[in-house]
Amino acid sequence: MKRAFQTLLTYIGNVAKNPNEEKFRKIRVTNPSFQERVGALKGGIEFLELCGFEKMEGGEFLFLSRDKVDMAVLNSAGSELDSAIKNPFFGIL
Repeated sequence: MKRAFQTLLTYIGNVAKNPNEEKFRKIRVTNPSFQERVGALKGGIEFLELCGFEKMEGGEFLFLSRDKVDMAVLNSAGSELDSAIKNPFFGIL
């Protein structure tokens, strides 16, 4: 779970720091690393969709178009992930 949250934080952080870079706004959901870390986690893809990512090209990619980058949403999502990761009870309950 922690690894999934850290991976999601990386995706969100990369977009927030580089909103004009398409490579950070496009995620191949069929990528084995993505599947292992995020795709297999219940709610992982949905979390990215809440951040503005949309499925495209037959569901092979999640893409966040530049005009849909909402820094407030990304910052809030990043803060929540960071807080969960740093919580001393993370994964215990």
